[in-house]
Amino acid sequence: MALAAAVLFGLSVVTAADVFASVSPMGAAQIRSILAAIILGTIAYRRGMTAHRGQLWWLALLGLNLALVTVASYLAIDRLGVGPGSTIQFTGPVLVLAWMRLVEKRPVPHVAWLVAGAAVIGTGLMTQAWDSDLDALGVAAGVVAAFTFASYLVLGERLGAALPSLTVLAYGFAFSALIWLVVLPPQWSNLGTGAWARLVFIATIGTVAPFLLEISALRRSDPGSVGVVATAEPVVGAAVAWLALGQALTPVQLVGGTITVLAIAGIHHVTSRRTTWPG
Repeated sequence: MALAAAVLFGLSVVTAADVFASVSPMGAAQIRSILAAIILGTIAYRRGMTAHRGQLWWLALLGLNLALVTVASYLAIDRLGVGPGSTIQFTGPVLVLAWMRLVEKRPVPHVAWLVAGAAVIGTGLMTQAWDSDLDALGVAAGVVAAFTFASYLVLGERLGAALPSLTVLAYGFAFSALIWLVVLPPQWSNLGTGAWARLVFIATIGTVAPFLLEISALRRSDPGSVGVVATAEPVVGAAVAWLALGQALTPVQLVGGTITVLAIAGIHHVTSRRTTWPG
């Protein structure tokens, strides 16, 4: 289930990169949130899982986080390509290590810092950080995606301890959709059938389905193992983008991506007590 979710998330990212010719990253993030909110809200309502138990403000904060991580990720893959953009975002767990040590005062093994350093080096290779032509805005968006992905993991752990996962997701996407409707007036009249088909795929097969698969996986396995499997997402995304969109990677980028994925998988073992909330 976790692997299937990672594959679907990877396909979703590639589909998003493809649809940006018809709709902006912000517009795609808005439509994704609205459709996901409708579907997840309907499922939660039918299952009687809509009680927020006094966590409404935290759920609203999660919704803001979802809106930010989605648009930052989309901007990064739009400007840098699927492989580099996704890889930067997935360094979020490195920041979770820092949170654990500095804020929560948890002991972090020295080997975890070495692995975190490897992830940063791998990301530098993947993005070719030394290239003078590197898109600075794309890198900045990727860094924002990494920070918001890290805070998403921390918020997910807090809310997951108080509410069912489906409830958290339904409210999170509902608030995300509300924020997008306020920030960005809908401009959908010029979207063709092909663009809508890709956007519906992103929201359903690429968002709702993998999230539900993740929920099921976490009921049957520990978060650390699920997190390790989730690192397949940028690998799948980069491979499909190479084949479908012609976004080829250099040998150096392939090495960097491999180092990063392996390092993040190692970090998930350290943070295995946390609930995994990929995306």
